[in-house]
Amino acid sequence: MTDFIRLKAKYPDLIPTTMTFQCGAGWERVLDQYFGEIAQALPAGTRLNLDRVYEKYGSLRIDATAAGIVTPEIRLALDKAEVLADSRSYRFCESCGKPGSLRDKRMLYVACEDHADGAAALPPDEGGVRLDGIAYEYDEEADDLIVVRADREGD
Repeated sequence: MTDFIRLKAKYPDLIPTTMTFQCGAGWERVLDQYFGEIAQALPAGTRLNLDRVYEKYGSLRIDATAAGIVTPEIRLALDKAEVLADSRSYRFCESCGKPGSLRDKRMLYVACEDHADGAAALPPDEGGVRLDGIAYEYDEEADDLIVVRADREGD
């Protein structure tokens, strides 16, 4: 849907020049945060295999894996960045990037009032997520994942 030329120039080691994004330009800020977090998490000698960036069920989805030396800490950082991008995408219009909400008009999408096409706002379709035995939820105020519950050995 868009080429994200600015992001490709900013993150040339993470985004292939031939990459086609299957989402709207309004999520550029969300993607910029994602790639910034990935750039910080990946040490020298580890690269990102970015397979697909797309919209599904109204939110941003990213199919990517790390190649090279991937420690559990690096894997966790990559997983968190992906979950954060998904959660953030529920808050911005996919078309223009203004504050938005999930909408449903024969399909789910995130839009501001200008791009809502009359559809009412819905709560984000997100639940908690488990990463390495720890349950997290997105905290919008902190713009981060917060621990809900950590599993203990033998529980």
